[in-house]
Amino acid sequence: MKIKFLPYQPHSFAFGGFEIQMLSTFNAIKQLGMNVSKLDVWDRDDNFDILHCWGLDMANYENVYWAKRAKKKVVVTALLNYYESNIQKFKFHLSSFIYKQRLVKEMLPNIDTVVVVNEKQAEVCYRYLKIPAHKVCIIPNVVDEKFFNYKPGENSKNGYILAVGNICNRKNQVNLAISCADDKIPLFLIGKVLNGEEKYADELNSIIKQSDNITWVKGLKENSDELIEYFANCTALALPSFAEQQPIALLEGAVLRKPLIIADKAYARQKYYHNSQLVNPDSISSIKTGLKNVLVNPAKYIPDIEPLLECKSINVANAYANVYNNI
Repeated sequence: MKIKFLPYQPHSFAFGGFEIQMLSTFNAIKQLGMNVSKLDVWDRDDNFDILHCWGLDMANYENVYWAKRAKKKVVVTALLNYYESNIQKFKFHLSSFIYKQRLVKEMLPNIDTVVVVNEKQAEVCYRYLKIPAHKVCIIPNVVDEKFFNYKPGENSKNGYILAVGNICNRKNQVNLAISCADDKIPLFLIGKVLNGEEKYADELNSIIKQSDNITWVKGLKENSDELIEYFANCTALALPSFAEQQPIALLEGAVLRKPLIIADKAYARQKYYHNSQLVNPDSISSIKTGLKNVLVNPAKYIPDIEPLLECKSINVANAYANVYNNI
């Protein structure tokens, strides 16, 4: 059985948690001994059995169509909108008739299995996309073994709030920075500016220049020793993001037994983030209160470790192996 991975877009154009997850999953499956490789779009050799596309959206429409015509099995790992607001629901239903969602629904009969990261994403598959339950599989994101195996050094100490991720409006680093600056709470931001988000980065920079307690580290390689040290030495992980599916940084922080501060959104309500401090991402006051709560009683906001074991690379790899074998 030969499996080919295909990304949603070139990684040189956009690279974030979804792309990291794709590569982590690829490596985990390869280490399991399965015959998995990356699809070369210039290669005319069609000697493989399963096309594994990343992203359930228009960019994969033709890929799924032609894969099925070539009698390949098709797996798609999807990150879906939770449709929390009425306007999001209205746009979905409108799009189902005249735009993107109509094409997505046309793809679905050609897909053998859709993989999502949690139960709420699975509910979106059933309720909105009308995908039958037998074609939906829940497999969480991979957390690198370095996080599970980390042993703190004798001189490690906690002293700051940490936020990890691409700098962009969606992840809401500006409101977090304002909250920390106002209350003189040390904050470390780690992340590169997402393409097209330069004005947002300028706004963040202006806040940092007026504060002496915020540090911005402009990008570290995922799973690097230096990055893990920042995780290990923080007081808490904060991500008051407006929209996410299953942020890997929060999983990593939770594995290292750090309290989490998360926006009060649908993505926060999954078992891997249970006990987290929830805040209103639009409210500086709410974020400040959340920060204070965690600083006063950090142990209260640490997620349970048991569900996080599902994120070990071997467990994720075995789950995907089951998907491939079943189709």
